[in-house]
Amino acid sequence: MSELVEGNEFVSSLLREGEMRYPNDHPFMELFHLGKLSKEELREWAINRYYFHRHIPDKDAAVASNCPSDVRGLWIGKLVEEAGEGGKPSHPDLWLRFCDDLGLARNAVIKAEVLPSIKMAVDGYVNLGRHKPWRIGAGASLTEFTVPKKMDRMITAFKTHYPFVTEEGMTFFKEHKEADEEHGKLIIQILTNYCKSQVEQAEAREGYFFKLDLHRVILDAVHYELLRNNGG
Repeated sequence: MSELVEGNEFVSSLLREGEMRYPNDHPFMELFHLGKLSKEELREWAINRYYFHRHIPDKDAAVASNCPSDVRGLWIGKLVEEAGEGGKPSHPDLWLRFCDDLGLARNAVIKAEVLPSIKMAVDGYVNLGRHKPWRIGAGASLTEFTVPKKMDRMITAFKTHYPFVTEEGMTFFKEHKEADEEHGKLIIQILTNYCKSQVEQAEAREGYFFKLDLHRVILDAVHYELLRNNGG
C-alpha cells in the first residue's frame, strides 16, 4: 500500500502516475490521429467502444447508491448528465449519433457482439461500482479530468482526416470537452475531501488505475483485431 499523501498533493500525485499509465501513445490512437484508419476500422472501434459508454451510467448509478448522502448530492449531477434527462440525449445516445456518420445502424450497434476482452473489462468496471467500496468507483472517474484535451485532439483529427464525420456527429466529443472539465473538478473535490486515510487513498488509486487499464484493454483489443483482419 502506498504511503499517505497529505491534502491536495494526493490527487496531484495520482494524476502524475496516471499520465505515465494512460495509453496516450497507443498505436491505434497514433493511426487515428494520422488519419490512417479506414471507415471500416473506425466502425470496429465505435461498436466496441459503445459497449463501454453504454455502461458508464450503470457504474455511476452504483456509486451513487453506495456512497454517503453528502457525496451522493455531488455525484448525482454527473449521473444525470451521463444518463440524459428532460429530452437531452444521454452520452451513449450521442455516441450512437457519431456511429450514424460511420454508416452504422443504431440497433446494429446496440445489439452487436463486442470483443470478449472488452466485454469482460467493461463488465468488471460496472461490478467494481456495484460491489467495491464507493471510493474505488469514484477514483475510477478521475480519468475524466484529462478528457477535454484528448477530445480537442480527436475533434481536430476528425476535421482534418475524416470528413464524413459531421459537426453533429462530433457532438459527443464536443460535449465531453466541456462536461468532463466540470466532472474532473468534481472528482478532485470528492477525492480530496473524502480520501484522508491510507486505506481510502489506496481505494481511490485502485479505481483510477483500473479505469486507465480499461482504456488500454479497449485499444489493445481493437488494434489486435485490426491487425488480424489485415493479415498483420
